[in-house]
Amino acid sequence: MHCRRPAVVVASAIIAGLASSCLPPPIDLAGTTGGFGVAVERNLTIALADGRVLRADVYRPTDPDGEPAPGPFPVLVGITPYGKSFAAEGSVPGGNGVNLSLVRHGYLAVAVDVPGTGASDGSFDLFDHDEAVAGAAAVRWAADLAGSNGRVGMIGLSYSAIAQLFTAAEIGPRSPLKAIFPMAASVDPYRDLFVSGGALNVLSPFGLLFSYGITRSITPFTELSDDPLAAIAHAAANADRMGSFEAVMAADMFDNGPRRYDGEWWQVRAPERILSRIAANDVAVYLVGGLYDVFQRGEPLLFSGLQNAAAGRPVDRPMPHGAPATDRIQLLTGPWTHGGLGEGPDGIDLTAVQLAWFDRHLKGLTTSSPWISTSGRPLHVIEPGGDHYHTSAYPLPDADVERWWLGPNHALSPTVEGADPAGTPLPSTTGATGDTIDYTPLGPTCTASTVQFAAGLFADECLVPTVRPDAGDGEVLYESAPLTAPMRLGGPVGLTLTATSTTSDTLWSVAIEDVAPDGTASTLTGGAQQGSLRRLDEHRTWTDAQGHLLMAYHRLRADSREPVPIGQPVRYAIELRPVFATLATGHRLRLRVGTADFPHLIPLGDLSRLAGGRYRILHDRAHPSTLDLPVLDRTIAS
Repeated sequence: MHCRRPAVVVASAIIAGLASSCLPPPIDLAGTTGGFGVAVERNLTIALADGRVLRADVYRPTDPDGEPAPGPFPVLVGITPYGKSFAAEGSVPGGNGVNLSLVRHGYLAVAVDVPGTGASDGSFDLFDHDEAVAGAAAVRWAADLAGSNGRVGMIGLSYSAIAQLFTAAEIGPRSPLKAIFPMAASVDPYRDLFVSGGALNVLSPFGLLFSYGITRSITPFTELSDDPLAAIAHAAANADRMGSFEAVMAADMFDNGPRRYDGEWWQVRAPERILSRIAANDVAVYLVGGLYDVFQRGEPLLFSGLQNAAAGRPVDRPMPHGAPATDRIQLLTGPWTHGGLGEGPDGIDLTAVQLAWFDRHLKGLTTSSPWISTSGRPLHVIEPGGDHYHTSAYPLPDADVERWWLGPNHALSPTVEGADPAGTPLPSTTGATGDTIDYTPLGPTCTASTVQFAAGLFADECLVPTVRPDAGDGEVLYESAPLTAPMRLGGPVGLTLTATSTTSDTLWSVAIEDVAPDGTASTLTGGAQQGSLRRLDEHRTWTDAQGHLLMAYHRLRADSREPVPIGQPVRYAIELRPVFATLATGHRLRLRVGTADFPHLIPLGDLSRLAGGRYRILHDRAHPSTLDLPVLDRTIAS
């Protein structure tokens, strides 16, 4: 370790030169709404009980003369790993931790560097317990600021959103923290980000992990620009952490090391495990998500988990039909990417929603917003195209699960030849029939999942409807007849494939598409599954009373790996991310089944077991393959 220190210091000095022009941006004092100006105090210190020091910037409302307004005001805290000086920047209002418009409406705002980043002491370790302790200390410090009314909220996107959840759990009951506004948060970073059905997601982890390391090495020079020696010391310590954090993560991805699998390290960092504590601490939560967000899978599960926790139910189960919902926990989801929440032709004014939420919970004001429920329908959905509705639970109580069947001639149908009136396959009297595909590590590019797992990059190119090949290499398509009426889908989707393989492992990549009469297709949702990690956790898997698959949940641990038996039919229960969309009359529903999604899924440590594989998807009466879709009542209120 000591022999590497000079290299780290030299690298830090080089980075300092690169960062010298990245000084904190000037504050826009010319805001026209809210009635207040803005002033900022930089690098105030927050002393922690363990000796660490956090550093924070405080934004204050000012009067027309530029003097601090007397208040008292509520405080909004943002915790960021990307440099607190830039907390007021970004395309999503409040995404980096500060929304200046809220300051102008009478809020103090505090931006805090995550421990081990920027100017804060510590060792970065991705949502470890020490970070939650630091977050709770920052909230208590903010509540005691001059001009504070003692009531605190939190705001932020992505990392800053997840940090809110851990802070809200750590803070304890009867605390100053009354409400939070997490945008693009994860319920389980391992399943939401690192893998899809056990299949390794390379695009997001490599990009995010190494961006953390580089950012940690640069931000000390922006946050401590008036103290170069302190900046170099922080940058050296933060850069050195790459050898024990990012490097370990990368190595485990390449050689199937411990963090390649679910386990204690990941479970400590899964917000799902602390949702009951958030509810017990009586913190109001407004979640915002995107249908093309990297955390699309987890955002509805945060909503259902918090609703269940508030009612004393297990957080990992579906919400019961008919159970009332609390308006203290809400979710808004729309056709947005990770970095573009609320934007586009189907966008909304997120600042107005934030203001209404915090005015209600931190100022005690009676406010109105079409996106904040007061009537027990706190799940708000905006579909691609702008149609919207409000409902009470997840899975949606208005949705009936329909089973669609993969069949001969690439058919996808809600009925199956030889089925009884209930749609149950009859015993087979014929040999197995099916479709053959060959494994390839290279598959379709510029798809919705490319955008999703690249955190919104390439959206303009890859989210537009396009004519795609009937079937590329290593793919097979199943397509419905044209719809005779609109079909609205809303909620989790389950796919069951029965297939044989010539290799001891398989990789499945699946997409559901909306195909217009002109042949252009839009991806509605997708998912993946690695065959050797197919073992289900039966307790955590969601099914309905008829046995339809709502959400497959796999164990994904090192000891749950088991080879695929060569040549034998194997059942794969595949989790597809939730869908919220309406298919128009005359459109077709298409299921695309392949073996790759490049550059999203790259099985770094498993190629030798996958290479040369030939799969046969079966769909006869003895070996059915089915798609379970959540179809909403078409009379649902808008």
